[in-house]
Amino acid sequence: MASMVPTLYWFDRWDERIGLLRVVGELVHTEELNGEDTLEFCSYEVPAKGDRLLWLDGETWREHVVVRTEEPLEGLCSVYAESSLCEMLDDFIEEAQLVSRTARQALTAVLAPTRWSIAYCASLGTAGALIYHQNALWALRRVAEVWGGEVTPIITVANGRVASRAIRLDDERGEWRGLRFTYGKNMAGCTCTVLEQDVYTALYGFGAGLPFTDEDGNYKAGYRRKLTFGDINGGLNYVADESAKLVWGRWNADRTARVHSFGQVTFSDVTEPERLIVLTRRALAEATQPKVSYEIDVAALDGDDAELGDTVAVIDTSRDPEWRLTARIVRRVRTFGETVVARVTVGTVQKADYEQVSALAADVATLQNDVVGIDGNLTSAASTERVTETVTEAIDDLDELADLDF
Repeated sequence: MASMVPTLYWFDRWDERIGLLRVVGELVHTEELNGEDTLEFCSYEVPAKGDRLLWLDGETWREHVVVRTEEPLEGLCSVYAESSLCEMLDDFIEEAQLVSRTARQALTAVLAPTRWSIAYCASLGTAGALIYHQNALWALRRVAEVWGGEVTPIITVANGRVASRAIRLDDERGEWRGLRFTYGKNMAGCTCTVLEQDVYTALYGFGAGLPFTDEDGNYKAGYRRKLTFGDINGGLNYVADESAKLVWGRWNADRTARVHSFGQVTFSDVTEPERLIVLTRRALAEATQPKVSYEIDVAALDGDDAELGDTVAVIDTSRDPEWRLTARIVRRVRTFGETVVARVTVGTVQKADYEQVSALAADVATLQNDVVGIDGNLTSAASTERVTETVTEAIDDLDELADLDF
């Protein structure tokens, strides 16, 4: 039987052709939305760290970089390679203040120190972010997160080598191909995971920090209050879903009425209440149902071939009443051997490490915005200095407590 393992064209770190890297056994390709894109396989040859592997996936060229090998004295070499996007880890951005920028403007800024260009950028509106002392890959992921896009690397090949490397930033990858999936209690080979995120039926939304002023309009020292949207929402600083309350709310104290489960979201770069309420409503739409993912074999899907980002209609008959929802393919693992076996994750993927770091950085930025002087207009540098002083004082206090006997 003919092997379905793709041919790997082997280049050194300088894009000079070495030859073909022969795979022994199976090759596993793992990819997820805005995240992992890796190859794992074994070979008799030993590629060097930084070598590049070019291969044709259907009609799409892909490029991966060897980042790790395991080389026993006897036996096969195990190779682990990542998408060539990882080379952006070696490109550094000292500072990029992206204030009221379009997605294309932000993408242009973060790709400036790299050799990557823009293949396509969707119209994702304007937003803002501060990129400070970060590598270009982190910055690219941050742009995708803030502007709400999904990244695809575009590799073009000419004369037997990579001719160009570019980024495609879509609103959403994938499409509706009529894929359907029914999950039942007795279905083998499928795993349903309900993620730990809480379900909310109402959300408070907060924006950028605003300075305190006295009756005469003069700035007052202290902490800033955050932007809210109550003035354009009937005095309410939250948005709610009454239908979701009936399912995911809770009883009040005397069990006479169902009440909302409240959460909050903060968009520290938003300064207009109209945009803040739109973003909060969008966040509420995602928060009103459990974050569920189904890991399944592609053979269990009714429809065409499944691509990353594709939309899937899901019916979960293991619930009472049954869940009917629209989900997406957020992760795909393909094993190339004598055949191609694909396994996909449908639903919600947990945050990748870079997203958690991005969220932490955003929290720090929010803390910086909360610090204000008598004029209410401290610079970022001044705010950072004040935050640093506060944290240092707290650490000193803890050190003093540690020296005491209790």
